[in-house]
Amino acid sequence: MFSKLCNDTYVLRLEIGEEIVETIKKFCAAEKLLCAEISGIGAVSQATLGFYNVKNREYSKTVIEGPLEMVSLLGSVTEKDGEPYLHLHASFSGKDCNCVGGHLNAAVIGVTGEIFIRKINGAIGRRTQEDIGINILDI
Repeated sequence: MFSKLCNDTYVLRLEIGEEIVETIKKFCAAEKLLCAEISGIGAVSQATLGFYNVKNREYSKTVIEGPLEMVSLLGSVTEKDGEPYLHLHASFSGKDCNCVGGHLNAAVIGVTGEIFIRKINGAIGRRTQEDIGINILDI
């Protein structure tokens, strides 16, 4: 991964074989980023997407094999237990140009990843909302 700070935004270039979620999380920890917004595009060799079932209080996961275009990556960085907490959603398309998307659990860069992390002054935490079983913004 390569990175550059431009004003309030970090620009990251991820390389073949890097896992997106872990790479961003490690970067945010190293930079002490606890409040930011994330966007990105690129191409991956594999993606694992989730869909949250409120009734069962669990994510179902779907692994999609590539190559895939990462049409959109959106999300937030907040803080939980003193560490960066990522909440990411992504859309991907294959050679048929049909999109699939959901909660991003993992994705491996197949060509490149262009990620933008815009710092937000302040801090926002997370807390578990027991009745639905997810970590919500603590505001």
